[in-house]
Amino acid sequence: SVLIAVRNPQTIPTDGQNFFEYILEFIRDLSKTQIGEEYGPWVPFIGTMFLFIFVSNWSGALLPWKIIELPHGELAAPTNDINTTVALALL
Repeated sequence: SVLIAVRNPQTIPTDGQNFFEYILEFIRDLSKTQIGEEYGPWVPFIGTMFLFIFVSNWSGALLPWKIIELPHGELAAPTNDINTTVALALL
């Protein structure tokens, strides 16, 4: 879906291009204020971490996991598990 939104960038951006440019600019500015002028190589890593945590937390909040009854709770938000939290902290 990202490739569809920005595969042909326009001078006057479309809705999808606007959204992805906004997200990229937010992550780039966040990296620049926290790291300094050498932020360039860190933008993909920080962006990936930010989007993973954001989507994981929202999937836990928006999807009704309790409606789907599975024996071992296979469907849960990734950040609900302590192992995910520890792995992200170690990175």
